[in-house]
Parts: sequence; C-alpha cells; structure tokens
Amino acid sequence: MFKAENVDAVVIFNGTFSTGEVTTEIVRNIEVPYLVWGIEEFAIKKHNFTGSMVGALPQGGIFLNFGQKFSFVYGNVSKQSVKDKVKVFVNAVRAISHLREAIIGVIGMRPDGFEISGFDELQIKKLFGTTITKVSMYAFTNTIKGITEKEIDEDMKVQQEIFEIPPENLKESRGLSKVYLAVKKEVEARNLTSYAPDCWPELRDLDKTAICPANGRMCAEGIMASCEADVNGSLSLMMEHAMAQSTPWIADLVNYIEEKDAILFWHCGNGPYDHCDKKPLIERPFGGLAETSIARSGIATVVRLTAIKGKYIIHVALGKVIDSELYIKGSNLTIKMENGNMKFIESLMMNGIPHHNAIVYGDILAEVKEFGNLMDIPVIVA
Repeated sequence: MFKAENVDAVVIFNGTFSTGEVTTEIVRNIEVPYLVWGIEEFAIKKHNFTGSMVGALPQGGIFLNFGQKFSFVYGNVSKQSVKDKVKVFVNAVRAISHLREAIIGVIGMRPDGFEISGFDELQIKKLFGTTITKVSMYAFTNTIKGITEKEIDEDMKVQQEIFEIPPENLKESRGLSKVYLAVKKEVEARNLTSYAPDCWPELRDLDKTAICPANGRMCAEGIMASCEADVNGSLSLMMEHAMAQSTPWIADLVNYIEEKDAILFWHCGNGPYDHCDKKPLIERPFGGLAETSIARSGIATVVRLTAIKGKYIIHVALGKVIDSELYIKGSNLTIKMENGNMKFIESLMMNGIPHHNAIVYGDILAEVKEFGNLMDIPVIVA
C-alpha cells in the first residue's frame, strides 16, 4: 500500500508495545525518511503499562542494521517540544520530496572562471533525484524575440505595481518585461522548478538584456532563480523554499562592514520585491536596467549546499538582517551573523563555500540539520 501511494515518509508511532516484525518489513521495502515516535509511559492518567518505549527502542537497531537514516521524537503530542520536532521533520521531508521531483533548467553555460557553478549531473540525480535540463542561449533569446508588444503592455502594468520606475526609464523597462515573459514561457514549457541562467556576462553584457529583476520576480512566485549558471545555488534555494515556504534569495557576500559589525550581501538587481519595505527602484546598477533595493530587517537563515571532492556538504548559519543605508546600487542585505561575522566568513573560506549563498527569512536551522541527518549529508553550522 505504501509503495502504491508513493509515500514521502513514514512515521512509526508506538502507542504501545510491539515487536519488530512490522518495522523490519517496512524498512526493508521502502527507502524514505522515517520518524520513530515513542510516547511517555505515563501519558495516560491511569498508570497502566503501555510499553511504548520498550517497543520503540529496538527499532533503532533495526534501522542501523539496515543502514537506513531516521529521526526520533519522544513524548505526548500535547507538548510543544514534540509538536516542534514533528514539524521540523515534516518540513525537512517537504524539502527532500521537493528536490526529488524538481527540474532545474540551465540557461546557457557558466561564465569562464566560475568553477563554483560546475556540477555533476548524475551525482545530483542519484543523491537528490533532481533532473537537470539544458536550455540553449540560442533558444532562450529566440523566445525573448517572440514576445509581443501586447504581452509587454500587460506586464508593464504589473511592473509599475511592484517597482518604482522613473519616467525616463519606462521605455527601456519594456525590455525587462520582455525577458520576464520569456522566462515564464520557458519555465512553463519545460516544467521547471528552478533555473540557473548565464545572466552574466552573456545576457547582461553581451546581449544587453538584464534578467536580474525577472529572477527576483520568479523567486517571489515560487520558481527559484539562481545566478551565473550555479546549479548548487538552485538546490540551496529550493531547499530553503520548501522548508520555510517563503521567498529565498541568492546573493554574493561582498563585504564585512566593520563599523556596523555586519556583513553585506549584494547582487546586481535580483532581490525579490517581497523582501523590501518599499518598492525597489528600477535604475542602472551596471549596463542595462535592474533594481536597487534594501532588504527589510528580520531573522534570516543563510544556506549553501555544495560539493567538495564529489561529496556534498551543507553550510548554514543564522543571522539578523538589520536596517541599513544603501551601499551599492543593486540588491542590498545587511546582516549580523548570530555566532560572529568574521567567524562566519572564515567558516565559508575554510570549508570551501563560495560567495553565492541562499538567504531566507525565518529560523530553519533545525530543519536544515534534519535534512542533513535524513539525507546523510554533513551539516556545518557557522
């Protein structure tokens, strides 16, 4: 029955004593994330012997002998700590299932020298289940050319609702609508969950077609947009999106700001508009038009999934986004890392984590740890 329903996870709830035959058969036949749940012996008013934990504890041995990862929670469902643990498990499973069904479109090729954007397609398929599909730059630019003026007119109404567009930039902003609508068509035609475009230098500098604001819009709509053909960046964004069920953003770590004891994350105009307290401004950070914005304050989680010598690791840290002035034209986010800013930067460097990091509002540290446990991927907390 479980196989027929293609279940994403199994919770083995021990309401009373049981022997191991059923657990053994389930674990032997189904490779999914598991949660073993034991309830308190005195969870009911009458202190009759239930044997819940006596039945639950041997299950650890069953899982270990089968080499199957699992999680464990102990206690009555009425306790908040138990609810929180089960919620963390469910959120981690949501991310695992999301990646298993996901399709990443690589638009163009990685920029020269961006070895961080390299990826092993079969390794990703084996570990996460994610499919990689190629979208040639020729095909994508043809899709851009096929967008009609009527389609652009309709989208310009949306652009003016979410962006602050000065009158002198209205005409050129039609090009931003054109690229956004082309991305939408490629996403729908290829059923993409995420895409990693050759946004720089090919699209922006060579074709004079900035995709950055389109990337921010797509992330806000639930399609994860990485940058510079960074496939592991796409994986990081999708993991965060599934766990937090809100909009993540991929950015460069560009500076330690000593006077604020904070870190500046920045990118050249791809920040999701729903990260901001006021409309992002459409101006010219570099070359073509993109957006300039400052991310709102709040707790955030910074994550990077990356492969070192063919083995995946997860780097994660918590921080507090602070109100700050605009430092550089483009998308700005200033954050104080919970365990120290220089410690965070040094951890990135010493663990081989690149400048691209995925940032999402909210504390999903427990979910990331659970994801790593269930997927058997080491988690480094900075």
